[in-house]
Amino acid sequence: MNTISAKAESIVRAPAIEVFNAFVDAEKMSKFWFTRRDEGLEEGKTMSWFVGESEDAFAIEVRVKEIKKPELIRIDWGFRGDFNQVLWQIKDIQNGHSILTIEESGFEGSDDQIIASALDSTGGFGQVTIALKAYLEHDAIINVVTDHP
Repeated sequence: MNTISAKAESIVRAPAIEVFNAFVDAEKMSKFWFTRRDEGLEEGKTMSWFVGESEDAFAIEVRVKEIKKPELIRIDWGFRGDFNQVLWQIKDIQNGHSILTIEESGFEGSDDQIIASALDSTGGFGQVTIALKAYLEHDAIINVVTDHP
């Protein structure tokens, strides 16, 4: 069984509830990550997140497995029947700040494919974390998905 995962972690200078809401609320999340056409994350629902805003934008299927406000979001995501698990853990710390951890697991393929996928996701989640910090800490919008080659 593959135990390799992708992980990004950072202090965010915002309370856990604001970090949580930034990912759960479709309008907020679209300001720093995926364009979304859903009404927000709800446990048990399936939806699509889109790369870009055109009608033929690439879609990623998202199955919401668990939500514990404001500390945890767990989804399965993927396309063409291949799904990985993504887990967000958010913890309040001192001064109204929080620690955000995003971890993806379930990579499949050859060892080289698994490592390449995990490295790509680790980098991607690092970018998302930076974009989230810019949005919540400085009210700056830097959408990393749109600019990812």
